[in-house]
Amino acid sequence: MLTVARTPHSAEERAVRKSRVEAAKTALRDSSKLSGPHVPPARAALKDYLRRLNEPSQPSDASFQVLLGAPFAEPRRRP
Repeated sequence: MLTVARTPHSAEERAVRKSRVEAAKTALRDSSKLSGPHVPPARAALKDYLRRLNEPSQPSDASFQVLLGAPFAEPRRRP
C-alpha cells in the first residue's frame, strides 16, 4: 500500500490553523449553554469543521467568521 506524501505546512499556515482551532473550540465551549433552534446546527457545523481540519479545502476567512458567530446570532424572524 502506498501513501501520499504530505506537503509540510509553513509556520504561517500552522499559526493560522492553530488560531482557528482555538477560536472554534472557544465558540463551542461558549455556546454550550445556549438554546434555540439555530444553536444545534451551528454547533454541528463547528464540530464538522474540526473533524475536517486535514482536508485540503478550508473555508475562507469570511466564511470562517460566519461559522464562528452562527451559534450566537439571533435567528431571523419569519414575517
